[in-house]
Amino acid sequence: MKSEPEIKIYCTASTPRLEYIAGFLTDSMGIPFIVSRESSSAVPSAGEYSIYYGQQIDNDAVTIYEWGLLKETGIRQTEPQVIKQSNHTLLFPAPQGYSLPFDLFSAIFYLISRYEEYSSYIPDQYGRFEAMQSHAYRNDYLQEPVVDQWILILQETLLKKYPSLRFTNKKFQFKSTFDIDNPWAFHHKGILRNLAGMAAHALRLDFSSVLRRIKVLTGTLPDPFDVYPFIRQMEDQYGFRSTFFFLSGNYGQYDVNYALNTKGFKELIRTMNSGRATGIHPSYKSNSSRELLSVEIKRFTAILGKRPEISRQHFLMIRMPETYKRLISVGITSDYSMGYASLPGFRAGTSLPFKFFDLQDERELPLLIHPFAVMDVTLKQYLHLEPAEASAQINILVRKIKDVNGIFIPLWHNESLSDQGIWKGWRKVFEDMVSVTALQVVENP
Repeated sequence: MKSEPEIKIYCTASTPRLEYIAGFLTDSMGIPFIVSRESSSAVPSAGEYSIYYGQQIDNDAVTIYEWGLLKETGIRQTEPQVIKQSNHTLLFPAPQGYSLPFDLFSAIFYLISRYEEYSSYIPDQYGRFEAMQSHAYRNDYLQEPVVDQWILILQETLLKKYPSLRFTNKKFQFKSTFDIDNPWAFHHKGILRNLAGMAAHALRLDFSSVLRRIKVLTGTLPDPFDVYPFIRQMEDQYGFRSTFFFLSGNYGQYDVNYALNTKGFKELIRTMNSGRATGIHPSYKSNSSRELLSVEIKRFTAILGKRPEISRQHFLMIRMPETYKRLISVGITSDYSMGYASLPGFRAGTSLPFKFFDLQDERELPLLIHPFAVMDVTLKQYLHLEPAEASAQINILVRKIKDVNGIFIPLWHNESLSDQGIWKGWRKVFEDMVSVTALQVVENP
């Protein structure tokens, strides 16, 4: 019986970092990458598919230059050198003569481990690592899925050396996701909050908003944020299902939450969970408190009847590695926070999911990270784009992800589909995005 093909990586030293990259390539390319425990000078057997990873060239195998990052432990200030070749951005360039002009393994590791986010940086007003501080932004490749492009380069290089090698054909995929910070604009807010809202509008002489709120509360008008029938209509029309993340924290400065114990909210979560993935949207405050996160997990579990396994951070709050370790400690197995609030693009250089590698402990941990490429708030409130401009920006990202057979994950909020106020015209942006992307769907987190 013929054994399944595998690609053996010969190296000078097997390290947790190299094993991690081998695992990522295995998951991403659909063929096992095995780090050999033998010497890098071992002679490959007949019919073997081999990569030599080191500082020597061997014409019997694909040779990748070893820059040294994967042999190190700990974190140091590292600024990878960048070269441009054939319209590709490459990190950690190699000397002449190697099969690839760069250390592909170190380059992937630098980006998906989020190495630079462990180093010192100036946080934004919310304490986040900001897009413009990133190596990708400063070297003009933030909007390129470079890791996915490098995977295709490696695949082409291996096929050139080993024409009999066969890879699983990947296809472009689309996964719709929503953060539900405010399920309703007026409903289920309670008498006091609605009276306060009407008073605030009246003081600004905005009596049309006061009247609209009254009409919604009396049932004359629908609640503008209640867009769930529209979402279900789009799902049925294009054959996909969305993933929803519900804010479950207490009311606070950055957690302008709703009444979590109301019958309406409980029913909404149960309804949207039917046939869809539903996860928790940990509050802003919980990013600095495991105890508070545990409370929110218990609250969500009581409503849904099962513990949440997927999450996305409110305000996209990520501090490496504390945030991810905290999520793992409460049973989260997948997270969708990997992206920037201020700019669209590829924070980790990839559209593909990857495991979390903790640089403090030098080991892979059981959390799957799903990077998103663009957020509605980024386009509207950070970049101040008009709807047509936003659609054009989305289309550019979609095209780049299609070119690498990646996964397009957008982040939307129900408010932006209200088609009212500042979000007038943005429902069409969502419709246009879905019409050009909902070809194949990742239905499970």
